[in-house]
Amino acid sequence: MNYNLLRTIYFGITLSALLGLSACGGGTGTTTPPPVKNPVTPSLVFSANTNTITSGQSVKLSWQATNATSVTITASAGSATHTLPTTGLSGTVTDSPTQTTTYTATASNAGISSKPQSVTVQVVQPVPPQITQFTAVPAAVNAGQTTTLTWATSNATSVTISPSILQEDTGPLPASGAAIVPVSSTTTFAISASGPGGTVNGSVIVEVPFTLSLTASPSTIKLGDQVTLSWQVSNGTATALSIDNAVCTSCALPKGSTTVSPAVTTTYTATATAAGGASITQSTTVTVASASTGVIKHIFFLLQENRSFDMYLGKLGGYQPDRLKQFGILNPPTINAFDSNVTLTNAHTGAKVKPFHEGTVCTENLTPAWDESHHDVSLIGGDPAWPQWPATRTYADSDFLMQGFLDTTGDVTQQYDPDGTRAMGYYDQTDLPYYYDLATFFATSDSWHSPVMANTVPNRMYLMAGTSFGHEYPDFDPNHPKYAAKTIFHAMNDANVSWLYYYTDGIFLANFLDYADPKIGPKTYPVSSLLSTLQGQCSGGSCDPDKTLPEVIFIDSASGSSGLDEHPDNNIQSGAAYVQSIIAALMDSDAWQDSAFILSYDEAGGLYEHVPPFAVPMPDQYGPGQCPDLNNGSYLYCTTGNLGGAFDLTGLRVPVIVISPYSKPNFVSHTPRDFTAILAFIEQTFNVPSLTARDAYFKDPTRDMNEFFDFTTTPPVLLNPPVPGLTWTQFLNPQTTGGVCDQKQEKGPTF
Repeated sequence: MNYNLLRTIYFGITLSALLGLSACGGGTGTTTPPPVKNPVTPSLVFSANTNTITSGQSVKLSWQATNATSVTITASAGSATHTLPTTGLSGTVTDSPTQTTTYTATASNAGISSKPQSVTVQVVQPVPPQITQFTAVPAAVNAGQTTTLTWATSNATSVTISPSILQEDTGPLPASGAAIVPVSSTTTFAISASGPGGTVNGSVIVEVPFTLSLTASPSTIKLGDQVTLSWQVSNGTATALSIDNAVCTSCALPKGSTTVSPAVTTTYTATATAAGGASITQSTTVTVASASTGVIKHIFFLLQENRSFDMYLGKLGGYQPDRLKQFGILNPPTINAFDSNVTLTNAHTGAKVKPFHEGTVCTENLTPAWDESHHDVSLIGGDPAWPQWPATRTYADSDFLMQGFLDTTGDVTQQYDPDGTRAMGYYDQTDLPYYYDLATFFATSDSWHSPVMANTVPNRMYLMAGTSFGHEYPDFDPNHPKYAAKTIFHAMNDANVSWLYYYTDGIFLANFLDYADPKIGPKTYPVSSLLSTLQGQCSGGSCDPDKTLPEVIFIDSASGSSGLDEHPDNNIQSGAAYVQSIIAALMDSDAWQDSAFILSYDEAGGLYEHVPPFAVPMPDQYGPGQCPDLNNGSYLYCTTGNLGGAFDLTGLRVPVIVISPYSKPNFVSHTPRDFTAILAFIEQTFNVPSLTARDAYFKDPTRDMNEFFDFTTTPPVLLNPPVPGLTWTQFLNPQTTGGVCDQKQEKGPTF
């Protein structure tokens, strides 16, 4: 027998039995535990987005852990320690330490922690801001004149000045800049500069010690004629007064007059000194020129803000027939008005809207800037179809679909009208009874445009200079270079044409170098001075408006704190009533008999307009972005948009009313023009050379503004109200001011 085999079988059975008993829990043997795995140590990546901040700023801490169940971050600064909130194995957390702080992060799992990782964030205490300059030049002015505030700061992130100052466009003041500010009485201007290091304040006083007036009557003469210079000091006491050009060195106080007979156009400047030594000046210009060959002796022109013809006077065609029929006028003119069933769709929201009667006389703003306006007109082929300068193309009316207006309203803040429906909201005679009457009985146009598809500032450049000289947009820095382009005011001086510039809030001319010319800047006055002259009051005494007023009177829009410019943000009825007060004063004066008043608007304001722009000559050699003035370092100087195009297209249609005793009655012109035709009309009337190719274009007899007037009879017949015995101010419907002004009601019906 094989004993080794038996032993093997025996021991095998025994071992199996023992193992079986142990597995069943029987027997007296001990249990062997399974092997235990060693836990894995967590790993951690920990960082800060910066190692240095200024007090008041924040640091962002980031972590990424693996093989962990939690992450802990502690912050230690000196003896103080706190724990930051963390969630998850990866993430970020922000902290705002006030002193240098070390952040330590640890990842944990089952009692085992990663090696701590630390980052130290240096907290630099902020440098307090400084006001390095805050000056007013001049520091003493006449009531209604302007001073230039100049400020410079360091380590400041925001600057405020009070009373608030007018800028070209809304937005925060730059850390350093300058602004021209009208002053009506002694004023303390306060500046506040703030930054991470705190806030500092400063102030400067502009003194108005008294009011000084100086007038010339008449202001325009032929060689050999005499002029009466009159002056007066009021609302204070002056110790001395002199008038240059050998008029008087110790003039009578507080008022006096004398006669002069200049051989050439002459500016007379009076200087009055207060007891404290402050002196102020006032100037007046006597123009020596040949007699005007026409019957128009005074041209007034005023451009208000941001209105399209369709949405402002688009209901005129429905108003005129019934209004004229009351007086036996049965053949009203035709007017190219919008289709009340036209439907626009907002490409972003899908909302559709038709023209609707706007329920509020003030709405939120819209944007008529270069890119938005070029999108609004919907050139066939879309935005990419606009050629990039210097490439150009020809355009026909059919090239523009005029349907993109709702798309661009969201480019400015809109709280109450997310679909942009307000672009289709119109006004009628119930909202603007004065304007609807003026446009019914005097002359208007349904083909009158702004000069460029852009916003206010480039269009007002055309008003001043016949071109925007390369500008598609405003220069947002108030310290931009002063524009060297020759203005109409400079051209009138060269041609011995008398003029004055009136303002309510700000002086747009101050953006030009011409404003610094002593023969130009001093000829700017507040509108209150114009109203006084029209009422026959000059320098505290009586005067004849027809003899005192110059040949050209420009009235700047009331754009600023007065809110009277009819801009969408403002109450249109208050603005229209303001305009009525000026026109009524003219109509009630003896200057009315030989005057023309041209009322228009600087651009369409992003509001719907169904008439497309039309082709015009480039005003000069400057294409978009080719601004000739040397940049002085101002930011966003001569900005250009994303869409192409050039200055060979007008802007959109805007309202115009030509008001004169020689206006063609109930007349509507259909001749395409832009408002540089006003410059051409001034140049034609008073023999002034053209500024650019654009205003020269509207001197052509087929395009000039003589179409609005009737000079055919000898002498010309004055246009009188249809009701005998009434003056125009008595006859015309007055402007109401009781309309609802609530932007929450601006939204129109959508479908």
